Formats: sequence, C-alpha cells, structure tokens
Amino acid sequence: MSAPPETPLGAHVPAPPADRVPVQESVGSTSRRRGSLWLMKAVDLWLGLPLCTALGLIVQLRHRFWPRRARPIRERGTLVVSKFFGIGTILEASGLLAAMRRRYPDARLVFLTFKANEGLIRRLGLCTDVRVIRTRSPILFALDTIRHVVWMRRHDVDAVVDLEFFSKFSTLMSVLGGARMRVGYHLNAFWRSSLLTHPVYFNYYRHVTSIFAQAGNRIDVPVPPGPLAPLPVDDAARARVDETLRLRGWAGRERLIGVNVNAGELSLERRWPVERFVTVIETVLARHDVARVVLTGAPGEEGYVRGVFERLGDTARERTLVAAGLWSLDEFIAALGRLACFVTNDSGPMHLAAAQGVPLVTLWGPSRPDSWAPQAARHEILYENYPCSPCIHMFTTYEGMWCRHEGWCMQAIAPARVLAAIERLLAPAGADASRRLETAHGGSGAAGAFPS
Repeated sequence: MSAPPETPLGAHVPAPPADRVPVQESVGSTSRRRGSLWLMKAVDLWLGLPLCTALGLIVQLRHRFWPRRARPIRERGTLVVSKFFGIGTILEASGLLAAMRRRYPDARLVFLTFKANEGLIRRLGLCTDVRVIRTRSPILFALDTIRHVVWMRRHDVDAVVDLEFFSKFSTLMSVLGGARMRVGYHLNAFWRSSLLTHPVYFNYYRHVTSIFAQAGNRIDVPVPPGPLAPLPVDDAARARVDETLRLRGWAGRERLIGVNVNAGELSLERRWPVERFVTVIETVLARHDVARVVLTGAPGEEGYVRGVFERLGDTARERTLVAAGLWSLDEFIAALGRLACFVTNDSGPMHLAAAQGVPLVTLWGPSRPDSWAPQAARHEILYENYPCSPCIHMFTTYEGMWCRHEGWCMQAIAPARVLAAIERLLAPAGADASRRLETAHGGSGAAGAFPS
C-alpha cells in the first residue's frame, strides 16, 4: 500500500486542528500519572527493570557455565501464551492460537492473562486452560503470580510465547516459570535480550497479526493469514438482548446503529470528541426515520456514555438506548448481530464487531490502522495521518506526548466524513462492499490495501 498523504497541517510539526475542542475533558484526556494502568506501568518499570536485569545476569552466567540441554517441544508437552492487556489484540491472536492447536493437537495449551480477559479467551474455545491473575489488590496479584510460577515449574513448560510488547512482568513470568523456550519480541536492552531464548523482530510497519505469526514461526507453527473467525453466539444471550430491545420499543424493523464512544485505558486520546458524536447521532436519526442508536460500553464506562446521551436533544434521546453496563460479554456479542453498522473508536469492541461481520466505521489517530485495524468486508476507516501518529504501541514515545493529551489527530476528523461513511454502509450491501481507508485529503484505498 502506498503511503498516505501528509496532513496539510505540516509535514513534520504536529499542530492542533483549526476547529480544536477547547474543553479537554470533552476529548477524554489521559494523564500519565493517574489510574490503575499507570500504576501497573510504574511498577513494571521501577520494580521490573532491576529484577529483570539481575535475573539476566544470573541466566547469562548459568548459560555460560552450566548450560541447559536443549529440548524440542514435546507432542504432549505444555505451551503457555501470555497476553495481559487489550481484548482487541488478544482477539487478533486467535489465529496464532488456532495454528498452535493444529500443530500440537495433543499438547496442553494454556493462556496466561488478567482476570478481566478470561471470559473472552474461554469464549474462543482454543485453549485447554486459562490461568488468570487477579488485579483487584496487590496481595491477590502477588499470590496469583507466585501460584502460576509454581504451576509452570511443576508442569515443565516447553515454551512460553510472550505476546506482550516489551513487558518486564511477562518476561519475568517466562523465566521464573522455568520455560525451556522463551519466545518474545526483541529489544536492544540487556534486561530483555538476556532473558529470551527465541527473540522475534517487532516490525512496526507490519500488521499485528503478521507480528504474532512471526512468534509462531519460532516454535514451528505456521500461521495462515485470514480474517477473524466469528465468535459463537449463545441462543439464551440472543433472546435476552432481543427482549431488552423490545422493552425499549424495538419492533424488529428498525435499523440499529451501534456507537462506541469509548476507548481503553491504554490511551483515552483515541476517543473522538463527545460533541462530534452528538452531532453525528442527531444527524443520522434526523435523516433516517427507522434508525435507532445503541450506545455501547462496559460497566465502568457507563458514566461517560451517559454524558453523551444527556447532550442529545429530546427527540434523539427517545430513539437512543444506553446499553453501557447493560449486557454481559455474551450478550454484547449477540447484540452485534442485530446492528446495521457500528461506529467506533479504536478499541476492543471494534475487533469483536469485525469478527461478527458487522459493517464498521472506525476512527483512528494515536494508532495506525494499517497496523491494528481488523479485517472486515465492509470497513470505512477514517484516519488523519498526523505527523505524530502513532504515539501508542511505540517504545520511543508515549500516548498524547505531542498534543498534551488533547487528541488533535482525533479532533481533526470532521463529522461530515463520519456521516458520509455511515451512509455508504447503510446503502445496500452490493453498492459498496470495499474496504476503504480515508486520510486527511479524503482519498481512499482499495479493498485489500491492508495485510491479509
């Protein structure tokens, strides 16, 4: 794919858009020094770094004087895949997990993750076991970590595939758990390079599924390209969703438009401004008499979602359902099947909707769609290609570094472009079934422009 055109705001220097939103909270800024995620990152850095460095010295000395005999992966051995953050990236790793099951059908395939991700991984049905670490308190976190390290040593783990990007905690788990093969992404730092037995090149210019496939190659697991497989839908969950919609006036003939105004704690700068979402929702409902809007979100996002709902006019509120915190994961997956299209920031629900085949309008800024966008048959990708993008998933910068956490790249996406994308998806499926990438100058990429 040819490189998108540069933003007209300047080839090298990031600058706020002309219609910049003056109230920072309307964008949903991230502070580098608040929230549970920041605390976990701080602990990973200040405690994990000296521990990894010390452990690296020990491992290198042992390798020099008491080398451990190499052993191929046993057909009935134990394989551990670790990924702690991001339901979207966990879902994008499902192709790797499926390939590992095919290559080692008799092996025990274990997924190590945080408790919040357990439901999704079990729903995938690809692993023989899911082992979780609770994060509600430091004591539970420490106890679960010790318990899983002991478990890994007792089961003589053949290989750990660490899908975290340069996490010290996941690196420590691989080594302390005694894995003979430790697969992870290479970094030119002693704390990381000294502890990996099978380093993998992290190519920032490749799609995340390709990056995961490279990790699979290190343990003789070929990963064929392809879209996300649909998640199974529970009939009881579908019935509960339909009943909820009926109680709120849905008769089955209205076209439901899902809107996800949220983004994960990793980078709240990925949230499009509230004012823009309000404009789009009110305009779509005014244009389409049979349309209804469903505002989605997790229980912890309900307050932010209701803030959007309260800004709508009376007529729009009557035709909008706040579903944040209303549905379980199974019910949300079932609800996706009722949507005519889904408008969303870069987030975990975006990947779930892509897996279920929902037509998508996705909004991008702090991360690049050519690296992270899921494959979907009908996918309108809106991206401004700011000179400071991407600023997350990068080792040399942090989220919102250049825009003071105001999300200029997201603010620059005009409501008119989002409305046009929605109209294309609401048109008959045969009218425009291509995957489109729209950049700052409104150009579009043809279908298949992203890695398959």
